[in-house]
Amino acid sequence: MMGKRLRIALNVLLLLWVATGDVMERPVNGVAPPTLAQSNRPHYVSTHLIVGFRPGVQLPTEATVAAEEQPEKLFQDLVRTNGLREIARLVPTLPLPRDRQRASEALARRAPRSLSEAALLLERHGLDRMAVLRFTRPIDPRRLAETLLRRYPTVIEFAEPDYVLRSHIVPNDPLFSFQWYLRDRQVFPERRADIWAPEAWDLTTGRSDVVIAVIDTGVDTTHPDLVRKLFVNPGEIPNNGVDDDGNGFVDDVSGWDFLRRDNDPDDENGHGTWMSSLAAAETNNALDIAGVSWASRILPLKAGDERGNFQLSNIIRAVSYAVMMAQFGVRVINMSFGGVGASQQGLERALAAANDARIIAIAAAGNDGQNNDVTSWFPSDLTTRLDNVVAVAATDRFNQLASFSNYGRVSVDVGAPGVAILGLTTRNPSAELGRSDGLITGNGTSQATAIVSGVAALIYSAYPESTPIQVKVRLLANADQIPELVGKLVAGGRVNAFRALDRDEVPPAPITDLRLLSNVTPLALTWTATGDDGHVGRAAFYDIRYSVSPITASTLRFAVRVKDPPRPQPAGTGETWAIPLNLPSRTYYFLIRVFDNAGNMAESNQVEITVP
Repeated sequence: MMGKRLRIALNVLLLLWVATGDVMERPVNGVAPPTLAQSNRPHYVSTHLIVGFRPGVQLPTEATVAAEEQPEKLFQDLVRTNGLREIARLVPTLPLPRDRQRASEALARRAPRSLSEAALLLERHGLDRMAVLRFTRPIDPRRLAETLLRRYPTVIEFAEPDYVLRSHIVPNDPLFSFQWYLRDRQVFPERRADIWAPEAWDLTTGRSDVVIAVIDTGVDTTHPDLVRKLFVNPGEIPNNGVDDDGNGFVDDVSGWDFLRRDNDPDDENGHGTWMSSLAAAETNNALDIAGVSWASRILPLKAGDERGNFQLSNIIRAVSYAVMMAQFGVRVINMSFGGVGASQQGLERALAAANDARIIAIAAAGNDGQNNDVTSWFPSDLTTRLDNVVAVAATDRFNQLASFSNYGRVSVDVGAPGVAILGLTTRNPSAELGRSDGLITGNGTSQATAIVSGVAALIYSAYPESTPIQVKVRLLANADQIPELVGKLVAGGRVNAFRALDRDEVPPAPITDLRLLSNVTPLALTWTATGDDGHVGRAAFYDIRYSVSPITASTLRFAVRVKDPPRPQPAGTGETWAIPLNLPSRTYYFLIRVFDNAGNMAESNQVEITVP
């Protein structure tokens, strides 16, 4: 009886600790752990500048070249005035398909199946024309970017700082011997705050050909719960010193270290191992913890250093590498990092290429407790512009938004458990998040993001032909609605893995009466709502787009996406939407895509409107 009372008392204390949101921290080797809130001032590498060159500009084919050896006037001027030292390509020189047209048509229907097809996607978004300029002394990257764009408008398409982003964790010592976020058995079913993992596992436990690329601080490749979960590149012969598959990376058998530029993505921090374990640790093996997607493989792409800092240039390289590996099943990218900063064009282009490669990118919303609709947070804010980016907030065991979590009705998509999350870490105790037993518990949108990455892998496992937007819609439309999250997140709730696997093959009926509403100011569109299944029920989401030219399947990605479209009403309801007042005077073409909760889609008729 005494033992039972003690266990009950401990459980109560633990629940009270979680409810208060307090963080139990301990120094690691005399270094204080990361604080809850990060600085709102953008950080960047003071000796780097990321540059995107215009089509037709030829970059050196080598990965890195000395700037003083390049004859182009731009490089010589920068050597003389700013101490330009070297030019480093962000993507290796890759072979392109012999029949580009045929390859493009195939890629409109499926993911790339060869390195040359992946290269075509990277070229499509200009990744083959991007480089990092490295200087011998500090520069003002923003001012220099403005100067170069003004002086060399026919050479440079964009230039931006090499921002430094941070991992999103709030560590504390292991306290729980169970993973409440997968299945919480201490509450009534109607009060569950977990992701309903066991119910989802009755439908699928994942597939080994669905690979999760974890862009992070690396992974402890010898951890017993991860050692058999690493992706193996079938095109590479281990340790022969040769780039067998011709992708620009020698002996890249199981990932890459973009900091040291070698094939050993060892984890010197612990964060990457933690995120990898949450998404896909080996499960049902009587060891340590369960991952969300049991069978999925992990592709560790090391872009973060021992302190959890990520250079933007290395993130772009890692995303581009994931695109190259799409031919072998990479379908999910986990991005448990972020920070404030200006728009990051290079990363947006890399993620757009990932979208074309049928890869979804799950991004942490941040741990500053801020409204991301007011203060932009990258890369999660790219959800408002790209179909394949999902921004994730953190929720707690009481179905509340975690006290530290960022939010945003327009720019943060869905919540997931992010408080007292048990996972694996590097067993090197000298690492910042290292623990000798390889176990760690902590809080953060990082952990919430990794959990959603595992759910996305389950969706791809059950529905392998899905597009990223279909997976995204499944994650959002099937979230458990939580009153406290309505108005703070796009989905208004917490992800539910079981519901996200719902089988529904009946799409909404197309909207056939989209038109300009007569005699109203400002201009507005009107239409009749269709349903979830044909003309029955209620659809999940609208995607409203406009362009200055007719929108086709090949030009849809260039059309502007409305950030805050209305939610569908029940079938048969008349709906209206006001055209933005700030649109310049000219003719536009408008289109609405209608999605149901399973990602099935129907398009509206297209309407041509002249804005006076």
